[in-house]
Amino acid sequence: MANRAYLFATNDATKHLNNLSEARFPIPFWYKLLMGFQVEMVPSQLWDEKEPIALRARLSPGLERLFEFGQYLQSQELPDVDLLIDFLDRTQQFFNQIRASASWLFLEAAEIYDLIPEEPVEEQNEQLLFEIQRIYVDLGKILKDKPDDIRKFSGAVWIKDLFNDWEASMDVRWSEELSYALEDQEEDY
Repeated sequence: MANRAYLFATNDATKHLNNLSEARFPIPFWYKLLMGFQVEMVPSQLWDEKEPIALRARLSPGLERLFEFGQYLQSQELPDVDLLIDFLDRTQQFFNQIRASASWLFLEAAEIYDLIPEEPVEEQNEQLLFEIQRIYVDLGKILKDKPDDIRKFSGAVWIKDLFNDWEASMDVRWSEELSYALEDQEEDY
């Protein structure tokens, strides 16, 4: 196994999965942010498992939240605003093509869960669900209050993670860029 998380989009009618992105551990923050709206545990679309080991969420509201947060982040003192702007531009261009034909996102992280074999996959999926829900609640408060310094928002560990590893956080590749990114990752191992 490649130990990757896979992000897909699909349309209700066809159930054809469009590969959006994939990444090695850790699961990117931006995947979690995208998955925040009406997220639920569901059976995998990739593996023949009856247990709910994947997550499903609405695409458009998650995408809107991503861009709203990205715009707010630009008002902050950032390690490198150019990386954020580049990420947002690439994301906007990519999803302009996807939005018309997809309404759902699927996050398949079972290969990542395999890294911790002593913990059941379904429990790890539930933990990821709770983490995504927590981020979504935090983002709601942040975007409502728009604090001058997001790093002072108490209790949100994900903010520290985002800022402490800024370059890696902005390095999400969409499927059109994916083959190059995966080749680079292979060289790192």
